[in-house]
Amino acid sequence: MNQLLRIGVAPLAVLFLLGLGTTLGQTSKIGFVNSQEVLLGTEEGRSGLETLEQLRATKAQEFEAKNKELQDLQVDFQAKQRTLNPQALTQMERSIEQKQIDLRRFQEDAQSDLNLRQNELLQGISDRVQGVIDDYAQQNSYSAIFMRDQSQAYVSPTLDVTQEIVRLYNEKYSPQAAPASPPPAGSPQP
Repeated sequence: MNQLLRIGVAPLAVLFLLGLGTTLGQTSKIGFVNSQEVLLGTEEGRSGLETLEQLRATKAQEFEAKNKELQDLQVDFQAKQRTLNPQALTQMERSIEQKQIDLRRFQEDAQSDLNLRQNELLQGISDRVQGVIDDYAQQNSYSAIFMRDQSQAYVSPTLDVTQEIVRLYNEKYSPQAAPASPPPAGSPQP
């Protein structure tokens, strides 16, 4: 039942918007944007994802190094277990337990940090993309532009405005689009 409601609501909303426009004597224009393609298509999105991947790789290397230390300590413990006195044995067990705790904490902290940075990237881009979509819709007389997701069984390629949104976003927010800073005071003007 829920599945039918989810599938049925979006098309009904589109039909309503189209019907409303045609009854008022206007033609309604709708479009769709693929958010995944926008993220991968914008310079900022690609750069941000690349930075996240580098951070993930660095954290993975750190994790592997810490994990190897723990494994080496465990192997050493196994080898010396019969020859160590009880006090040294207890100390080594505590050291292993602490390294296990540290490794778990490191993994949780690394995952939390990656999630936070990913959310910050997505939120920043999402806010700016929404502005680009709003401007594009107004300038091109769109009644509605929807985010494309899995609930649409088919969307005509003629309704997909993703590439145009990516182009406009890159024009507006790429580093090259930033205005040049004025020359320092006292420097000769060309």
